[in-house]
Amino acid sequence: MIYRVLFYQIENGEKPVSVFLETLRTENSELHKLVTAGLSKLRDSNNHGKPLTDDVQESVGVLEMRVGKKNIARVFFFFRPGQEIICTNGYVKKAQKLDPGEVDRAARYKQDWERRYPVTGGEHGSQKSKSKVSGSRHKRAR
Repeated sequence: MIYRVLFYQIENGEKPVSVFLETLRTENSELHKLVTAGLSKLRDSNNHGKPLTDDVQESVGVLEMRVGKKNIARVFFFFRPGQEIICTNGYVKKAQKLDPGEVDRAARYKQDWERRYPVTGGEHGSQKSKSKVSGSRHKRAR
């Protein structure tokens, strides 16, 4: 199954994942390539699951995509009806544990998205200005 991968957009127009990618492009081109390839893989549901993706906060439906070995980058995302994946934010992991501030940010962004783009009938929260990129093998009801 193929998914559309979109970037969360703050009400001021900024897309945190786009900012993260631009920072990686200028500061760590190798990790930038890995994250970009990982986002492309998110489009195909056969890639959903470990080692590329995993649940972070199952209770709120936030997942992570992680790439890299020595330097590890994470991008948080969630599923929406209509085969959509919304990527919220990303960071380069500096400690063994997951950064709770980044996880909280992803959960806040998810709540904000769902508030601004509620699922109604045939509408799935899409917006023309969202960035398409490319998913994760989590088999769950969407």
